[in-house]
Amino acid sequence: MLVEPGWCGVCGLPVPAGERLCRWPFGGRAGDGQDHGPPGASHSLAFMTELAELQHWRCPWCGDYLPDSPRGTAIDHIIPRVYGGPHRRWNLQLLHQDCNSAKGKKITAGALELAGAHSVTISMDIAQYRAGVRRRAATYAVRSTRQLGSGARDRALAAARNLTVFFPEAKVRAVIRAAAARSSHLGGCGAQPGGGDRLRVRSEPRRGLSGGPR
Repeated sequence: MLVEPGWCGVCGLPVPAGERLCRWPFGGRAGDGQDHGPPGASHSLAFMTELAELQHWRCPWCGDYLPDSPRGTAIDHIIPRVYGGPHRRWNLQLLHQDCNSAKGKKITAGALELAGAHSVTISMDIAQYRAGVRRRAATYAVRSTRQLGSGARDRALAAARNLTVFFPEAKVRAVIRAAAARSSHLGGCGAQPGGGDRLRVRSEPRRGLSGGPR
């Protein structure tokens, strides 16, 4: 991972000039007689646990539980680095390794919100991206309602038009199917970006991560 001067290469917090990582454990020093493992290992494990707890032990991409061990997980940049996303604490989340691979450099609703909140310029044509989102969503809306009536198709298309981000696809398709299934008297699709298209799940307390990072 590319380390930016002045910022911790693990958690993205500020560090003194000339240092790459936060001092971890806090107060620990080289030669203090304690075995802290490879540089950053303890900090990485603790930070991954912190992220998991903040996320209520759910993967933001798929909504399933994260494992108790860091194996099979990855720290992800919400605003992808390739589009100008910085390695800052507010731009980091913990995903399953497979979900991290599936997300890749896709721009999500959360990424757009963060970019606006932190004055980050995303180095891509957002208008073109959103146009592509609408085309793909409309295509799925039509295909998924072929066996249904025109009212279901119209509601699905309305849901597709209200979307700004087409990822993760499973969530977006669930919104479109739900809109198609609603009775016509319910009206609009309610699939607003960053709101109704999120799957809400009940969290359960989990214990901290065990074992070292992969």
